[in-house]
Amino acid sequence: MEFTEGPNKISLEGLKELASRYERIVPKALQRLEEVRLEEIPKALAQRKKDGDAFLEKSEVTALVEWKLKHGTYRPNLSKLVASNSAEAIQSTTKDAFAVYTTSSSDPTKALTTLTKLKGIGPATASLLLSCFDQENVPFFSDELFRYMHFENARNKGWDRKITYTMKEYKEFFARVQGLRDRLVKEEGSERISVLDMEKAAFTISKESVHISPKKEEKEEGSGGGGGGADTALKPPSPKRRKKAPGKHDLDPAPDGSPVGLRRAKRLKGSPT
Repeated sequence: MEFTEGPNKISLEGLKELASRYERIVPKALQRLEEVRLEEIPKALAQRKKDGDAFLEKSEVTALVEWKLKHGTYRPNLSKLVASNSAEAIQSTTKDAFAVYTTSSSDPTKALTTLTKLKGIGPATASLLLSCFDQENVPFFSDELFRYMHFENARNKGWDRKITYTMKEYKEFFARVQGLRDRLVKEEGSERISVLDMEKAAFTISKESVHISPKKEEKEEGSGGGGGGADTALKPPSPKRRKKAPGKHDLDPAPDGSPVGLRRAKRLKGSPT
């Protein structure tokens, strides 16, 4: 059984080792989208910034949304909503957001708020767009990294923790991520780990069913290090885990014909992430 430390105790070496296994986990079918998200779009943005003003093209935003949908949780209406934005609106809004971030990088929520003016772009998707502009310092609001940074050994507080995808929640998540980065520099005198490597490490922990160490951790004040309590052994829910059978009025058909919860469908319809 493999264990890793929680955010209050994990080392730079531990995070980097986990991040190094990321590419082996991502399905081959998504490799092309991985290249677009992790390499091509960031390079294009860097060049545009060098030439004058950075912005995203509509095709780039739709590609990032496709990556998000295939990489994580399926959101049935997100693609259509994003596609309804004009190319001009996407260029001008992303240009404005990147300019805001350049002058207030310590608080990315200001730039994220600008990005959420686009249809279909909620805080999580906005963080994905902004992370391409600064891969070192802007964490993508991924389920895996959010849950790792908040991990507690309690029902609905581990890998099953509910996420509301609000700007307030992102701001608190951002503080925890920065707290962990600051701790590693202070304790190890090490380089500052990129938030992208942290995202990859958390994805590895979740998908490989790596257990959080059962060794009790010290509770830290504020958000420095981000644990919020003891981190103990708990792995992501098994796909074979039996679920409570829904009632006949609880289900709506998904696009592929499979049922999805009515409550979830209603939430997703009106609340982009």
